[in-house]
Amino acid sequence: MKPATALALLLLGTASVAAGLQLRLHTETPPQGAGQLMFPAIAGVLPSAQRIVVLGSGKTSTLVKQDGRWTLAERGAYPVQPQKMRALLAGLTELRLLEPRTTNPSLFARLGVDAPDAAHSTSVALKVATDDGTVLADLLLGHRSQRSQGGLPETVYVRRPDQSRAWLAEGRIPADADAQSWLIREVIDIPADRMQHVVVTHGADTLTFERKGDGMQMVNPPAGKPDEYRIGEIGKALEAVTLADVRAGALPGVAIGQTVFTATDGLVIAVALARDDKQLWASFKASGTGAEAFQGLQGWAFQLPEWRQTALAPVAADLIGTEPAK
Repeated sequence: MKPATALALLLLGTASVAAGLQLRLHTETPPQGAGQLMFPAIAGVLPSAQRIVVLGSGKTSTLVKQDGRWTLAERGAYPVQPQKMRALLAGLTELRLLEPRTTNPSLFARLGVDAPDAAHSTSVALKVATDDGTVLADLLLGHRSQRSQGGLPETVYVRRPDQSRAWLAEGRIPADADAQSWLIREVIDIPADRMQHVVVTHGADTLTFERKGDGMQMVNPPAGKPDEYRIGEIGKALEAVTLADVRAGALPGVAIGQTVFTATDGLVIAVALARDDKQLWASFKASGTGAEAFQGLQGWAFQLPEWRQTALAPVAADLIGTEPAK
């Protein structure tokens, strides 16, 4: 072989190796190590996320993005807390690996990163995907620890389900498998000083209340002495109403009464109550002035605390005071 030919082949071979190395550097996922973000490229693709599934302790929360808003599939696409969703998504972009931990599967449960369907598992599985099923993030979250000294961030044990290495990571991801923890609790809040007229109906029985000065008074008081405090609570019935649970559709159980609240500005809120076993459920329908602000309440049944019944739909006996014993 001529020297010139040998030199040409040597240069060609060197160029081929260099090209192959360059291609591999661009196509292979770089190895993870301490100090790296767990999902270094996720910030750029999170806007395409459409579905997030959280599993743990036998519970499931399925978060689905609809028309730009995150909803909860287990509650008929009821909207979830936007601040909690922002914290979850931000936590994924900021989760940083600190120290490698065990690769021994028998020790995963000690860190809380074993499979969530394993017996006595405390781990939480989190999977983020696009509308076509492309997985953007898949991880197991284990035991957490708050570092109080120096205001340092929270730490958490993590593991990718397809990898045997567990890690101690820095960051906070509020991934709750309990569906109720995602619900927006506030249902309606109308101050008592806006309430003008209230009509409560139980079958053929009707109770009517009107604003007189700073409080409410009964128009048709029953026999006996009405309790002024209890009557005053009627005007506060729509103040800071929060739910215990929610479901889509009609009220479950047996109907127990209806109440129409009319505000001083013409807003009308009709409330229907029902009881399913020991649970109190309510539906709300708005009309009149400003009703558009409450349209999101229609089509839902809200489980409310038991004590709300005597304010939202009292019967006459609820409003009669008891004479103190002599």
